[in-house]
Formats: sequence, C-alpha cells, structure tokens
Amino acid sequence: MRILLADDDQITLRLLENSLKKTAYETVQATDGNEAWKILTTPPVPEIALLDWMMPGIDGTEICRRLRKQPTSAFIYIILITSNDRPQDITSGLDAGANDYIIKPFNKDELRSRVAVGARVVSYEQTLTRTNDALVKYSQHMELLAQERAQQLVQADRMISLGTMAAGIAHEINNPLTIAQGNINLLKNFWAYFGEKAYAASAPKTKKPEAFQPQPKDVREMIETSEKAIKRLRNIVDGMRSFSHGQGGSVEILQPEVCLRDAIQICLPKTKHVCEIAFHVNLPPFQVKANPVQITQILVNLISNAADALQGIPHPAITVDIDHDGGKLLFRVQDNGAGISQENLTKIWSPLFTTKPKGQGTGLGLAICMKIAQDHGGELKVESQAKKGTVFTLVLPNTEGYDRFLKENVQDDTGDEA
Repeated sequence: MRILLADDDQITLRLLENSLKKTAYETVQATDGNEAWKILTTPPVPEIALLDWMMPGIDGTEICRRLRKQPTSAFIYIILITSNDRPQDITSGLDAGANDYIIKPFNKDELRSRVAVGARVVSYEQTLTRTNDALVKYSQHMELLAQERAQQLVQADRMISLGTMAAGIAHEINNPLTIAQGNINLLKNFWAYFGEKAYAASAPKTKKPEAFQPQPKDVREMIETSEKAIKRLRNIVDGMRSFSHGQGGSVEILQPEVCLRDAIQICLPKTKHVCEIAFHVNLPPFQVKANPVQITQILVNLISNAADALQGIPHPAITVDIDHDGGKLLFRVQDNGAGISQENLTKIWSPLFTTKPKGQGTGLGLAICMKIAQDHGGELKVESQAKKGTVFTLVLPNTEGYDRFLKENVQDDTGDEA
C-alpha cells in the first residue's frame, strides 16, 4: 500500500518516514501543497495521505476539499497532521474531508495504529468497489441475457405465426392442386387413347408458316410439362407443410434423401435466383434415428446461409452431399462464397451473432442448429477459407449411437436428481 507523506518541515518528514520504516508500506514524500496535489492526482495514486495542515501552496484542508469534490477519483484515506488541538479546528478539518487527524508532536505507536486503521478502511473500500463493479457487470450481463431472451421469444413467436400460416397456405393450395392433378391425369389418359388419332385425322391442313398448328407431340409435351409443374408444386407444398410444424414431429428412422429434397424445395424461392443446387447421395448401410422436421430445419438454414454467402460471386455454386463415415451419417453443405473470417468462426455459434445487414438476420439460426444437432448426439462443424468458400457438416450417429447417447443422458439426469 502506498502512503504520501506531505510536510514542509524536513524533521517532521524524517520522523514520519522512520515511524513507518519497518512496515510494509511504500512511502512517497512532498514538501509543499502543490507537490502533494500533483502526487495525489497522478497515477499511481497513494491510498493513504498524511497531510500537514499548514503547507506552502495548498494547505492540507484545501487538498481535502478538492479531493472530495472529485467523486470519480479513487478513494484516499486522509490523516491531517496539525499542531492545533482546538475542537473547532479539528472539526473544520474533518468537515473539509479528512478521515482522521493526529496532533504534533505525535507518538510513533499511535501514528502506526492510525495508519493501520486507514489501511483497513482502504482495503474495505477497495473490496466494496470490486464487489460493486462485479455487480454492475453482472447486472449488465443479466440485462443483455434478458434482451437476448426477449428477441428469441419474438423470433419464436414469428416462427410460430409463420408455421401456422404456412400450414394454412399449404392446405389451401393442396385442394386446387388435387383437382388440377386429377384433370391432368384424365386428359393424359384421354389423349393417349382417343385424342391423338382423332386430332391427327381431323386437323386442318395449311401451308401458311405463320399459322399455329400444334402437332400431337406438342400436346403430349404440354400435358407432361403441366404434370411436372404440378408435381413440383406439390413437393414444395409438402415440404412447407412438414417444415411448418417447427419443433414438432418425433424421432423416427430417418430418410436422409427425403429431408434433403424437402429442404431444397423450401429454399427454392431464394436459391433459384442464385444457382441450381447440386447434390450427391451416398446412403449409409446403417439406419439413423432423428426428428426429420428438425433435421430439415438445419438443412434449410445451411442452404439459405449458403445462398446469402454467394451474393456477388461470379460463378456461384452450392453442393449438398449425403455421405457416411464409419457409423455416422454426414450432410455436407458447401458453397464457393467469400468464406468466413477466422475471427468470426469462433462467434458464429453464439446467439444473436450475425454478419448479415441489420434486419436480414437474427443470429439465432446456427445456434439453434447446433442445439438440435447436439440433442441428437451429433455435432455441427464448419470449415472455411477466404475466397474459397465454406463447408458445414452435420454429423449424426447411427441408431446404436443415438440410443447410447440417449441412455447416457437419462442416466446423468437421474444421477443429478439423486
């Protein structure tokens, strides 16, 4: 602990220094008020100050007043050294901001005891300051968590609303789709058995090149094109309806290719303006247990992020692979975008962290995806290189691995309760 000894009398300074010589305190000296004030306002600031009441420049009581008018300054325990023992003088010194006083000529033991009291007070004050700082940081941290939680709840509410609307929209679209599909099927059968020959026999003949005269093959192509369009629309509706259940669904034997195709269909409105998604499927020789709705949710998020990362890229490409390694199923989503910086690679799993412009990303997607993967006993990994792109890999254990993970977690929970 550092102590300032301020007195214009050299003999008093020597006595003060000798009195504290065998203690653990570090002392610094000043011979007038101006020098004392400079020491008390320049880091590192002494924790205790022994100030002569009357000094050239600034006297001890004035230094007290100035220090106490600076609420942001560090706490300094002040002991006034004075020859005045009149009660009114002592009162005025304490009112100026001094914490204690000692009368000249002083007793060495009494001086050391009063300094020891000051050291204890300083120690208590420093502990209180650290505690207050910790409480302020904790309060700020809790406030931030509350804000994050509030934003998560808002986002969750939006997703629930979106899911409800998506389910309703899918239902409304499905009805006319059923009618259209039925009519196309009837038209296709009718044309195959009756229409084509009758049309060929009765179609007017003309040599005018500008006249439109569809041939039977043209009608067949129109029917086939309409049939493909309806099938594609139905796939989108089925995927949207499945995905709209959000956290719903249950764990079952996973059909990886179905999850991937659903995710691609759901992301089609975004990806069709970027690039066509290439995918390769190498199904594993083992089964995987998972919630298909949640796995589709992860793939939708990863594909959507890949499309966002390709904005402005000359030759954008997204590739999704289904593969396996040992007893684990792998989904790889790769893009050739600008990549993720090494600094951000450690942050992307944090809730609310996003590199997207304000209003275009919540920062919750990857955090939720990681949680879903971990809840399945799996993991979500990322590799990225600047100007080369990013690869996200979803790793899921096989059925035995998932059952083992589930059993271990149930045992851990039971153990904790016991």
